[in-house]
Amino acid sequence: MRPTWCSCAAMMFLAMASAAGAEDPAESKACAWQDRVTLTASDRARGEFVDWFTPERGRATAGADRYSFFANQLRLGARVTAPQAVFAIELQDTRLVNLPNDASLSPPEGNLGPGALYFFHTRDRDQGEPFLKKGYLTLTNLAGANGLTATIGRFEYADGLETVPTDTTLAWLKRARIGERLVGPFGFTHVTRSLDGAQVAYDQPRWNLTALASRPTHGGFEVSANRELKDVALAGLALTFKEIPDLTPTDLRLFYLYYEDGRDTALKVDNRPRDARSSDGKDIEVHTWGGHAVATLAAGPGKTDALLWTVAQTGRWGELDHGAWAYAVEAGYQLPRLPAAPWLRVGYYRSSGDSDPGDRRHRTFFQVLPTARMYAQFPFFNAMNNQDLFAQLLLKPHPRIGIRTDYHWLRLTEAADLWYAGGGATNADVFGFAGTPSGGRRELAHLVDVGITASLIDRLTAYVYYGRAFGQGVVRQTFAGTGANYGYLELTFRY
Repeated sequence: MRPTWCSCAAMMFLAMASAAGAEDPAESKACAWQDRVTLTASDRARGEFVDWFTPERGRATAGADRYSFFANQLRLGARVTAPQAVFAIELQDTRLVNLPNDASLSPPEGNLGPGALYFFHTRDRDQGEPFLKKGYLTLTNLAGANGLTATIGRFEYADGLETVPTDTTLAWLKRARIGERLVGPFGFTHVTRSLDGAQVAYDQPRWNLTALASRPTHGGFEVSANRELKDVALAGLALTFKEIPDLTPTDLRLFYLYYEDGRDTALKVDNRPRDARSSDGKDIEVHTWGGHAVATLAAGPGKTDALLWTVAQTGRWGELDHGAWAYAVEAGYQLPRLPAAPWLRVGYYRSSGDSDPGDRRHRTFFQVLPTARMYAQFPFFNAMNNQDLFAQLLLKPHPRIGIRTDYHWLRLTEAADLWYAGGGATNADVFGFAGTPSGGRRELAHLVDVGITASLIDRLTAYVYYGRAFGQGVVRQTFAGTGANYGYLELTFRY
């Protein structure tokens, strides 16, 4: 049998393990197994409430756009630590109850909200499955090099979060406004996403270099998540320059990502006619180059911050040449000494769209495998063919309570392109991104939302979210009702 690149990587890292050195028997006797093994457990319960844009009369049963459902995510794991190796395993069980069976429509409306997406994948109102979420071996200080580690197996990866700064402002910005824009574990969904493959990191006090070669698993809205997406590949390289304590806290990163999608049964989503897409059997191959810079410094009675993130893409989109771009510019100011420590931030994001569906070029920015909800908290849109002018206010009225309120003015970059949503490949048959015709319009929606996090007791956290979308011209081309609401209440216990 011909070896795959994953099996070749496995043999390479097993060979590297021998160079890591064996454990000293005397040291082993001095250390009890309780000091080597860590058990973990978490349970997340969430009730979601959806009031989607209302379809035209006759396109759906009455009330199909309004529903609620419940989901629970249980994880159990173990971590074994040795002097130069770490082995971790985590099992996950996801259960969804009361999914809507009448909210998955044919185009152009498609699936009316997240509950409809879960049902669309399985056609079951109540569904659930256990699967292997993580199972990996990490070797540390390889070949005697301090900071050189290698991980092989099934793990999670969040682009942009190869390192996390010690400065709390920089750390929040990287987690909330940089990380997972292009690749993430899709933690918002009840199933999530993992990667099968290998990762090598060389971490030094001032910089970090991380390389990745992997295949994503099924997941996201696909509850049967134990299988690997064998026709999808993801690889990357990231160089991060960490904050320098003696200077203005700054975090810089340069990165490259390669994405290949050879699924024959997943219809590509773009602005070409369906017949043209159906006859396009060639692979997608996208190269993404980019970087970010984040900085914060004292200014008057508070702190100011600035963020820049930008990417360029080349490659092939099936039979078409692919070339696209995206950028984000953000700034904020916080007053940590005032009550509730108010932090006001503003920003602008823009990505390219395709202005001509009839030429031989694909110009829509491709978001790869993101955690889309990080940047679209009411997930009726994503970062493709999108312009997002926003303002947000963060408050901390109590050490255990955090409040975030956002306003977003959303527009399409190109009126000849689609209104996109979704977070990437979920299984062998579903492309993972959806596109709705714009009708030649650009104004998508105004969005106002609020999220509250509360640490109720040790290990138990509550989160409540509500968002209201005011659909504009693009939404009116497809839906009769242009107002939409989405909210949920979530409880998470971690041990």
